[in-house]
Amino acid sequence: MQSCICRCETPVPRELESVGQCVKHFVSNVEQTCAQMHREIVLHGVDAERQAAVARYLSECTQLLAQVSSNLRLTDELKRRILSSFMCLMNLRETLDRVCSVQSMAHRPSRLPAVAGSAVEVG
Repeated sequence: MQSCICRCETPVPRELESVGQCVKHFVSNVEQTCAQMHREIVLHGVDAERQAAVARYLSECTQLLAQVSSNLRLTDELKRRILSSFMCLMNLRETLDRVCSVQSMAHRPSRLPAVAGSAVEVG
């Protein structure tokens, strides 16, 4: 079994060998990355390419966390951290969906008729 690349000497479970991190460091990394992506999306929006990259990250992390959480030998603390990471991923997904929805509505031409005497012209 390999050791964590973060040099904590904690063994890396089989489910996380592809990322080379122990459970503690993996969930910490997921939470930090979600926070960074959330800020980026809210402040700067997201283009189609970035949206796809974030969606791919969400999918990969969710799958890895699901595999790790099926391990019955985790401490209660690690189980809580995994649940917290799932919540971070869910919140990021909601933010991504909301921002993309708002952006698509902003680019869609309005089909509302102009109101006579209105100072604002629609369309």
